[in-house]
Amino acid sequence: MRIRMFIPVLLCALMPLNGCLLLPIPTTEGKVLAGKPVTQEQLAFLAPNIRTKEEVKERLGSPDVIWEEAHLFAYNWVVRRGVLIWAIGGGYSAAAGLKNIPKRYVLLIQFDEQARLRRFEKVVQPEFKSYGALLKEWVSTSEKALPQGSNPGKE
Repeated sequence: MRIRMFIPVLLCALMPLNGCLLLPIPTTEGKVLAGKPVTQEQLAFLAPNIRTKEEVKERLGSPDVIWEEAHLFAYNWVVRRGVLIWAIGGGYSAAAGLKNIPKRYVLLIQFDEQARLRRFEKVVQPEFKSYGALLKEWVSTSEKALPQGSNPGKE
């Protein structure tokens, strides 16, 4: 309750007569903003060279993206990593608000030609990298770095 009283006082103290204020505040990653997070139990289920596409679909549900040519499934979710308090104005007019700062996760799962799990990785999508570029980069590194059937299973 005290934080609610503190924020307006802080805004008034930091905002000059005519100007703006941006105040990012980090938070825990508890709040899910979009999608369904993949749990540690679900990650433990993923076993290279053992699990199949059908078993993965049955356990994790339908993927958000299926890239047939690359034999890739992608599961996406977004959590809140902070909030941004903003204020702008001065004189007789002003506006203020609160905005979530997102963190985007992607679980990438690649299968071999026989539909067996080849490798998987839980990654954070970089702020200024497109989703398509992330997928292409991940697939191209797998083709260069991993022989067929190997999997670091890293997270």
